Amino acid sequence: MNPGKITEAQCKRSVLQLLPPPGPHVIQGAGVGHDYSAMAALNGGQYVSAMAVCTLNTKSPEQYAFWNALNRLETSGIKTHAIMVNVLLPARGNESRIKDITRKLAGLCKQYEVEYIGGHTELIDALRMPVITVTAFGEGERTLFSKDNVKPDQGILMIGHAGTEAALMLVNDKWEALHNRYSEDYLQGIKQLEMEMSLRRAYRLLIKEPAAYIHAISTGGVFAALWELGESTGCGIEVDLKAVPIRQETIEVCEFFDLNPYMVLSGGSALVVTPEPERMVTNLKQMGISARMIGQTTVFNDKIVMNGDEVRYLEPPKGDDIYKIYMNRGQAR
Repeated sequence: MNPGKITEAQCKRSVLQLLPPPGPHVIQGAGVGHDYSAMAALNGGQYVSAMAVCTLNTKSPEQYAFWNALNRLETSGIKTHAIMVNVLLPARGNESRIKDITRKLAGLCKQYEVEYIGGHTELIDALRMPVITVTAFGEGERTLFSKDNVKPDQGILMIGHAGTEAALMLVNDKWEALHNRYSEDYLQGIKQLEMEMSLRRAYRLLIKEPAAYIHAISTGGVFAALWELGESTGCGIEVDLKAVPIRQETIEVCEFFDLNPYMVLSGGSALVVTPEPERMVTNLKQMGISARMIGQTTVFNDKIVMNGDEVRYLEPPKGDDIYKIYMNRGQAR
């Protein structure tokens, strides 16, 4: 088996098929393309949770796990109230690493008004790199966006930009290699993209819009997210690749490391399905949110990406290109 997130086929046969049927209080449980889980509260309302993990030997794995956990939970339309954190570190490290991770997470919790309510920290001899898991919790009257709302011939919007998370991570971790080609000012500009990793403001605005469903983009990038969107909703997908928002800086960083920018970590972006795409794009842009219509749902099963005259039929995702770098299977040119 390859390192990284298991494939959809592996998930279905080795995980989902073995789970017991959900109970009567489960509103959304485990499934392909499910960003969050939701249960009915005994006193009314709903409890929502979401989990994100970073297993890459990057400088700040805790921040990527934090942002992705919040972005996934808040696709429900409910705000994150608290997190729990599981920190597994190689035993060869020292206590200062634990303090650094805790301080970073405490700062993020203060910034996003989230309670840090507990977790677990352990040092393991056999571990080669950190494993940081953040579980986010929220409570609200009801989840607002659901795959059950999606129908054929609805617009697919993308908020944020493809590959931002990967570009940010690579600039932070591979600064010296990139600095041999690019100026310090250019690379510092990419580092500022961490200000766009949270989708909370965009989600808050979408509550007032006719959004049917939101799917956070993360592992596997845009192509993986589009496949998951189609699988979870039962609709076909037709997307114009040239309409997918991506920064030139991201393209250049990915080219430097021989990565496909549409198949790398893309935290800080999301797909939105809506029956009124033009109106929503206009409203979001007026509020300063990057949004673009990239395609639509269809009555067919195919998940198609158009690039001029070229047609690409999406297949189940098989991982994330970023592992070529972090698992020593690729080198910078």
